[in-house]
Amino acid sequence: MEDTATLDIETQTETEDTAFSFIKDLHEARMTKDNGSAKKLTFSDCCERLYLSLLILETMRQFPDFKSPVQRYAKKTIGFETYKFYRIMATDLYNFIYFIVGTDSAQDKLKDPKSAKEMKRNTRVPVNDLNRYIRSLASGSSTGPGSLFIKLESALRITNSDYKAVRRSVMNWDKQTRSEKRLVATRLIFAARAKLRSSDLIDDFEKWAAIKNMEKASVTDPEPTVSKPDLAGSQQNLALYRYLVGSKNLALTKRFLQQASNGQAASSGMVQAYMPAIEMIDDIVQAGPAYVNNLRALHKRAKKS
Repeated sequence: MEDTATLDIETQTETEDTAFSFIKDLHEARMTKDNGSAKKLTFSDCCERLYLSLLILETMRQFPDFKSPVQRYAKKTIGFETYKFYRIMATDLYNFIYFIVGTDSAQDKLKDPKSAKEMKRNTRVPVNDLNRYIRSLASGSSTGPGSLFIKLESALRITNSDYKAVRRSVMNWDKQTRSEKRLVATRLIFAARAKLRSSDLIDDFEKWAAIKNMEKASVTDPEPTVSKPDLAGSQQNLALYRYLVGSKNLALTKRFLQQASNGQAASSGMVQAYMPAIEMIDDIVQAGPAYVNNLRALHKRAKKS
């Protein structure tokens, strides 16, 4: 009787531990959980993290013994493919898409709602193509993403050359040598640790990297961990730029910020429009270290506000 009672207690404890782990996975180990965590993300952050999540899934899909977790994740994502509502029970990937293509209430949850809404109005995500791809992952189809990633690079303003190099290599995975695959995977691992540290994808991806020995110790981590600002700015923020660049330069300043945010070259006219702000920084630098430190302190206060 004592052994049976002990067994029952152990079984109950194991069940409770499993249930706790399941609840923890749902409500704690998430990047977009509904506790204000999204307020740390800009619209640009969501675009970048959406792109990286898809690259991770596509990379893991190349390995038959990791198709199962990819399928499970994709099925959980595609269960609500209209992206009309925030869903805590969906995946981080679903919520990244929701923050990017959802209504104004979606961008209200982000770090800089006004800038996010402005960027959203100029963003055209190929949602149908994206859904088709996620459904193919969920079904275990061997069909590749085709031109989807190139479309997404443009739509999401992905300018990071390392990410583009990873995309080219992943799209030609079977043609890569073992050493090349490990280099690509290591770059992606660094990106995931910097940008998706608390996401619901990271555990499976780290497990994949360890089991397949895909991380090269000799590669230097190039990833910044800071959030990427939404440089395009809201109309209200742009209006304040007139105190820095003058009213006549506002239109071209907006274009300059958009080009810079997209990693694109700016015309001489745009640079000239933004020149008063550049000259202001230069005057502060020439004034000496004390003035530079004052500017840095002011910048920190502005970010905290």
